[in-house]
Amino acid sequence: MEQEVPPIIEIIPKIKGFWCRIAMFSLYGLLTFTPFLVGSWLGYSYNIVIGIAFFLFLTLVSGVISSKMRVCSIPFEQREMSYSTMAIVKWYLAKNICLKN
Repeated sequence: MEQEVPPIIEIIPKIKGFWCRIAMFSLYGLLTFTPFLVGSWLGYSYNIVIGIAFFLFLTLVSGVISSKMRVCSIPFEQREMSYSTMAIVKWYLAKNICLKN
């Protein structure tokens, strides 16, 4: 019987450097808080139904962007594992933007 070698699991990369950490927190903040802030502002300014609709729409858009970032950066063997938004942002920045680390 042939024994299979399990795939090597990479750990979540650490983000080093001032500008890379600024980019990490900015991208995480945009993905996480933009739907709530825009929905709250539109709900307060115009109509609560419009605010809720934009909140739901922007939450969907944020999820699609997060999913695309996940596919672009996380190794194929690890894509089925559960990752938080911050972990996805760290993977994306380490693999695509902050390459010197």
